[in-house]
Parts: sequence; C-alpha cells; structure tokens
Amino acid sequence: MSLPPINPITPLLSRFRRLSRGEKTNWGVLLALMALLLVVVVALWLYLHLKSLERPYYELKGYRVADHRSLKAFLRREENRAQLAQLTDFLERAGVGEVTPPANLLRQGPDWLDIEEPPFALPPQDQWRNMIATLAMVRDRVKPAVGPVEIVSAYRSDSYNQKAGGANGRVHGSFCALDLVPQSNISRKELIEELRSLHARLGPESNFGLGVYSDVRFHVDTCGYRSW
Repeated sequence: MSLPPINPITPLLSRFRRLSRGEKTNWGVLLALMALLLVVVVALWLYLHLKSLERPYYELKGYRVADHRSLKAFLRREENRAQLAQLTDFLERAGVGEVTPPANLLRQGPDWLDIEEPPFALPPQDQWRNMIATLAMVRDRVKPAVGPVEIVSAYRSDSYNQKAGGANGRVHGSFCALDLVPQSNISRKELIEELRSLHARLGPESNFGLGVYSDVRFHVDTCGYRSW
C-alpha cells in the first residue's frame, strides 16, 4: 500500500496559522523586506548588464580599450581572422609571440570613439618585422624595470593618425611603437624614474624611443634613440 505524497508546504502553513497576530505581522514585514531587497538586486543587475551592453569598451587605467565583443566583430569581417593567425605565427617564429596576445597589437588607441575610427586595425605584412625588436624590448627591459604592462595603442592606420594627430603617429603607423600602462599601482614618479634610468643605461645603440604622457601611460619604440 503506497502512502499519499506529502506536501512540504502543508506543515509550514499549519505552523504559520498557530502564530499570534503580532508574530504573523512580523513575518509579513520580514518577507516583504526580503522581496523588496530581491527586486532591488535584480533591478541593479539588469541595469549594469544593459549598461555593459551599451558600451563596447572597458576602462584600463582611465583609458577606453575595446572589449572582446568588439574584437570578435572585427575578426568576423573579411580576412581579418586569417591575417591575425598569420601575424601570430610570424611573432611566434620570431621568438616574441609570448610577450602579449597578438590581438592586442591591433589596438589603434583609446580615443577611437572620439575620432570615430575602428578600435582595431591590421598592420601590413611587410611591417610585421618592425615589431619584433619592440616586443623584445618590452619583455627583456621594460617589464623587469616597471612590472607587467598592458597595451593601449599599437598599430594605427593612416586614417586614424590623421584624425588623432600627434608626433608619434608615424612610428605607430610603421608598427614599431607601443603605448603602454603598468598593470601595478606604481606611482607616476617611480615609473618615470625607472624608465628614464633604463633609457640612459641602454644608450643610443638600443634605438630605444621613450615617451611619458601626463599620467602613467608611456610610449616605447625601437625606431630611434630619443626621449620626451
């Protein structure tokens, strides 16, 4: 003989009926507050989720870097994915493929939204070799001096350079320059001291081009020894 199924709600309702009126009121208030809190949490999550969908970037030390969804959209166009794969293979064969994810080298700059330019661009194949020495410089010299870094600008198209202006557009356009920010919380003062000391030690034979901007963003290239 099988027993009838037990409804787990029934004992709870029975216990609730035995509560006094004041206890029922207290429970009602508690449940209402819990429901209100749940609604607020869900509404906040929805708001933040929708806001994240609206903006195609994330903040990196105050700079707008195009997010992964923007990169995926870029790679879906034309032969971009195949060309990135070829660039990746080239850098790996040159011994610098581990310095940064190669897709980071396609970042044009943090002001891409302001000047209405694509966030990514592919450098011409005949310029790929220009980046080898710069990546080696970052790996062997810059990172040991200031710690891990992140790229905010690498290759820039002619169109981007014309709109963005700046004296360094040429070296970015030739794919031998990187604008970087430290991943750590190193101060601007310490960052400048370390970079300038490194620049002086390496000397003209390094072709180390160094620039420091108004915050912790700095420029590295191997297109000629100079600093600003």
